[in-house]
Amino acid sequence: MLNASQNIGVLVACSIKSGSTYVSRILARYLDANFADTILDYYGYREQILYEWHFTPALGPRFVLHLHIKPYPPHLALIERHRIKVVNLWRNLGDTILSLDDHILREHWATSAVYIDNDPDYRILPREERHKFLIQYGLPWYISFYLAWRALRNPEWLIRCKYEEMVRNKFAFFSRIIRALGRECDDERLRHVLETDVHDKRFNVGIAGRSIEGLSESNKLLLERMLIEYPQDLSELLHELPWWPDNGMSAALRSQ
Repeated sequence: MLNASQNIGVLVACSIKSGSTYVSRILARYLDANFADTILDYYGYREQILYEWHFTPALGPRFVLHLHIKPYPPHLALIERHRIKVVNLWRNLGDTILSLDDHILREHWATSAVYIDNDPDYRILPREERHKFLIQYGLPWYISFYLAWRALRNPEWLIRCKYEEMVRNKFAFFSRIIRALGRECDDERLRHVLETDVHDKRFNVGIAGRSIEGLSESNKLLLERMLIEYPQDLSELLHELPWWPDNGMSAALRSQ
């Protein structure tokens, strides 16, 4: 058990379908903190906002917030005012598209990444068409999320993390976060937390690189071209795609 006198507030500011519920629950369990999803009614199928009224006595002195938010100035002011540590979680866009499609089909069609107001209309689309729809209309939300967080000049409270790092080595992933929170990592405690089942973890696939086979060549090409043609430099997002360049020639080059 950690020292109860050690107050800590953590915000997992995450792209949608990046394993964020799992990350938040593991951190809350390790830190012996309240997982705010079970306390506050802030999670909705809309653009998510952090408000002053979220910081109620019900949170207690140790809490983990979990929001798909962008670093708008009011959010940054609250983060600074309440001395929150922010875990900024990201996942490569190829795998994200597949996971978002899974989420819409299995859980709920309402998501702040893309607007769908009729579930059957989406479900009747062929798989490749669904993926195309999400790339065309959902990708802009992810790009704006990525660019907004990238623009920050690494303030001391920001911890940047990637889903792929977690899949590759959960222990190393979480121990790095814990140390960045200003805590010594209790290896035995962390191993115990990771070995214990996490309720409602929503970590349904946990495979990095599933879009290599899961996306069609035409949709890989579409995703690449949307990143290449964007006015700002998104080369980092291109190079983290599972199929490009380490897994072979890019779809864009194969099409020439």
